[in-house]
Amino acid sequence: MNEPIDFYFACVSPWSYLATDELKKIAEENDRKINYKPIDVGRSWKEAGAGQPIDNRPEVLLNYRLVELPRWAAWRGTEINIKPKYFPVSYLLSSNVIIAANQSGEDVHQLTRALMRGCWVDELDISDEKTVSDIVSAVGLNSTEILESAKTTRVAEELSSNTDSALAAGAWSVPSIVLDKELFFGQDRLEMISWRLKGN
Repeated sequence: MNEPIDFYFACVSPWSYLATDELKKIAEENDRKINYKPIDVGRSWKEAGAGQPIDNRPEVLLNYRLVELPRWAAWRGTEINIKPKYFPVSYLLSSNVIIAANQSGEDVHQLTRALMRGCWVDELDISDEKTVSDIVSAVGLNSTEILESAKTTRVAEELSSNTDSALAAGAWSVPSIVLDKELFFGQDRLEMISWRLKGN
């Protein structure tokens, strides 16, 4: 049986958003499942000694980011608002909700996608509990149960564990994808993942 692909991400990362649908397509084409693993990005940056919040980045990188985002969105055939109203915001609520839904046995792809689109297309504040509750309901899940579960120690422990496993795999930021113990960083490595899955 093929090993699942580990997908380390945060919903407030535009690069994670750009990766999500294409990774799903690649996984389905190659009979692979995806383990959706939100991580504590701030902690991973600090412990790995790499990466920094957007407000601390040099202007040259910020300017190029605004070139790359619409270009990659066009390449992927994906909508994006490169300067959404609610960014940057905390990723913790959206991450915890995805973990809670996953722990309840739900397929979290549509939820993950909806939360990301909330931030990067619909200009919603995905750090706001009412907004997130509405998104959870819109994808057909029990928002009351999932929002309550998202506040539990069990969910917090899984977020920490996901971050531990990402760091152990050599990841320092998102999106990071681990295929058969091999790390690929960035949504621009998806074509290489597809290539690897073809036996290269």
